[in-house]
Amino acid sequence: MQVFHPAQTQNGLPPENVFYIADSANMTVAEGYLVQTYHPYLFPDRPINLYLSMASKGPGLDMLMGALLARAVQLRQQTPNLKARVFAQVGMQDASMLSFYQESGFSADDALDVVRLNMPNAKPSAPMGYEMGQVPLQQPLEQTAFLMRMNTYRLDVLQQQMLQRYMVMPHFTAIYMARGPEIVGEAAFTGQGDTAQLIGLYVMRNYRRLGLAKTLLAAGMNMLGERGVTAFEADVIRRNIPQCRLAQSCKATFVRTACLYPGINYD
Repeated sequence: MQVFHPAQTQNGLPPENVFYIADSANMTVAEGYLVQTYHPYLFPDRPINLYLSMASKGPGLDMLMGALLARAVQLRQQTPNLKARVFAQVGMQDASMLSFYQESGFSADDALDVVRLNMPNAKPSAPMGYEMGQVPLQQPLEQTAFLMRMNTYRLDVLQQQMLQRYMVMPHFTAIYMARGPEIVGEAAFTGQGDTAQLIGLYVMRNYRRLGLAKTLLAAGMNMLGERGVTAFEADVIRRNIPQCRLAQSCKATFVRTACLYPGINYD
C-alpha cells in the first residue's frame, strides 16, 4: 500500500493536508484529512486545534493514521509558542473506531454533551449603555456577515445552507447586543413544538464577565417562552470551561452525549 495526496485543492483543503491510501491494485482504500483552526475563544489554554477525519473500506487505517499524525506534528511546529491539540469526532455507537483512536495514543477526555437549560438569573433586557434587537438576516450579505461573526466562536463551521434551514423553523430567532456601533454579542435559537435549541452564542472578549451572555440567553428564552417553548437545549464542549460554567449558571441538566472528541495534546 502507498500514501498519496490529491493533485489539487480538495473541498477547500490544501493537498498536503489530504491523504489517500491505495492498495497494490492502485485502488483507494482509505482517506483522511486535517483541518487546522485557531480558537482562542473556545480554548484559551490550547488555541491551536487540528481536526482529524478518517474513513476506510477496511485496510490502510494504520498507515493513514501515521501519515495524518506526522502532518499534525508539522503543522503544530509552525506555531511553537502555542499549545495545540489534534482531535477526532467519534459517534457514541462506534466503539471500534474509539478503540482504534485510543490504541493510536488518543485520550477519550472530551465530548459534546447536550444539556437542558433553565432560565438564567438575568434580566431579559439590555443593560444601561447597550441595546438589543433582532439580527437582520433577510439579505444574503447579512447572513454571511452573521455567520462570519458566529463562526469565529464555533468549533464547527455553521454554513449558510444550514442557517437557512434553521431560519424556516418556527422558533428561529437571532438576537444581537450592541454598545454604540459595535456588536458585542449574539445568540441564536431554532426549533419547533415545545423545544428550542441554542445554536450559537458569543460575547466579544472585551465584554465578557459582565453577565451579557446570560442576558442574551434570558432575552431569547423569554421571547420563545411566549411562543409556547418550555424546553431549551444547548451543546456544551466538556473542555470549554466558559461553556460549562454558563450551563451551570443556568442549572443545566444532562440530556445525552452527542459524540466523543478523542485527542492528543501537544505542549
